[in-house]
Amino acid sequence: MAFSKLTDCLYVVAGGVFPKCNTAVIIADEVVVIDPGCEVEDLRRLLISLDLNLKDIDTVILSHIHPDHITHAARLQRLSNCRIAANEITAPLFNEKEAMKQFLGFSKSNPVRKAWEQLVNERMYGALDEGRVDEVLSDGDRFSFGDITLKMLYTPGHLPDHMCIEIIEPNLVFASDIDLTEFGPFYGHPNSSIGDFKESIRKLQHGKYNGLISGHLKEPLVTEYIDRLTAYSRQIGIREDLVLSAIIGGAKTIPEITATPIIYPSFPNVVYLQFEKWMIEHHVASLVAAGLVSEDKGKLSSI
Repeated sequence: MAFSKLTDCLYVVAGGVFPKCNTAVIIADEVVVIDPGCEVEDLRRLLISLDLNLKDIDTVILSHIHPDHITHAARLQRLSNCRIAANEITAPLFNEKEAMKQFLGFSKSNPVRKAWEQLVNERMYGALDEGRVDEVLSDGDRFSFGDITLKMLYTPGHLPDHMCIEIIEPNLVFASDIDLTEFGPFYGHPNSSIGDFKESIRKLQHGKYNGLISGHLKEPLVTEYIDRLTAYSRQIGIREDLVLSAIIGGAKTIPEITATPIIYPSFPNVVYLQFEKWMIEHHVASLVAAGLVSEDKGKLSSI
């Protein structure tokens, strides 16, 4: 089944792995959709099963600006005239897609930009459509919909604008891209931060929730999430050890490290290799800051 019922008011439409995502749906005083990146037909089927349709959506909430999480937002807004809510960083990026591209590192001077745009348009069609955010959110802001209350929780690292959404009454958290997948944390943009990501993971571990809703797991509700977050965070250290090993083994530059990909070892397309480069750059900076690697005129060496 493409969707599951978590409570009388809360459903998740499974989108799964990138370039889709899991979409939370709340049926209360309003029809609320969080991160509309699932198959839109699966979302429609859920609503029809509840005697509703896409035109009945009142509010769309965006956790962050990644294309797989905003895919259908602009089109749902055109269809239903729903309001879109996003935080103060996400909002202007959604409203101005050129700003979004630059925020994600794909400025006009980036040679991979056209390939990234093609990937988005082919696999996340609609994410680059023009739209508007009607309500700007801040950390700690609350939405109340009948018996359901949502609270915004700022959790940067994956991207500076990433936020989770606490669902207060059933005491769950929609964790979006703190997703507990086997791949591990993704911090593949110039403005991502390993340190912030670790801190956001710790924040969720201390949340005392009844469960975590992943943005990408096939089975989205995770009740034993604290241990899973520990294993998920451990992937960062494993990657950093591999980067250090490559430098100890003689790699002197970022291109020499990425010649044998660590994050995406299956040699994917140039967009994924760009993500690899940015993630390796974050690890090198972390190793330099820890005093394990030195950098002199672009040349790396272990200490």
